[in-house]
Amino acid sequence: MLGGPNLCPADAPLLEQVFAVVLSSWLAFGPSRARYDSVGVARESGEKELILCNMMARRADVLELGGFDESLYPNEENALMDELQKRGAKLIYDPEFFVERRPRPTLYAFCKMLFTYGRGRAEQFRLHPTPGSALNFVPPLFVVYLEASLVTARWLGPVVFAPLGLYLLTVVVQTLVSMASKGVVRSLLAMPLVVASHIFYGLGFWRGLFTTLKPAGQKPAVEVQLETISL
Repeated sequence: MLGGPNLCPADAPLLEQVFAVVLSSWLAFGPSRARYDSVGVARESGEKELILCNMMARRADVLELGGFDESLYPNEENALMDELQKRGAKLIYDPEFFVERRPRPTLYAFCKMLFTYGRGRAEQFRLHPTPGSALNFVPPLFVVYLEASLVTARWLGPVVFAPLGLYLLTVVVQTLVSMASKGVVRSLLAMPLVVASHIFYGLGFWRGLFTTLKPAGQKPAVEVQLETISL
């Protein structure tokens, strides 16, 4: 399977470009930032760096696995990539193999996307647990810390917020790093959204741990056509 990033078009509105800065930052999306920015060189990779909107695969292999797990959305492609790797297939990430795709158009839609991504990852973990999902538990644990610190602050005092101070310092460092390649204005506007990405993703993850997963047959049928191209 071969894939690469989907990049925000240069003529996209400012707000969408700010969202793109968040998506491409290491602190917000970790290794998955490679889905939204050209990172490194062509290499063998994993499901965290490839994204469905920019992907090619061998038709026979996809059909052999029965296609996507229809009980998952999103993260249906991630589960499929995990299964392919278990069978010895290679996933290749090429930073030059990119498409242009605009991010969500509004703040509400962006935060909803973050929540949905978190829910989808938790549901994927429930159905297809892999060690690679361990990193995705950090945002939900961060949400638990925020809630616990607010509850215990009256007894423990300001010391409970010490980890939060280190976290905010890390956000500042990430903003400074983003400025070097993404610009000052966009990076400053993205700074609070980096925090929001952890909160909404974490809340979505907790939601996904307790959703009722419907079997594929209970979902509305959607026709998907696989296009075969000559290489």
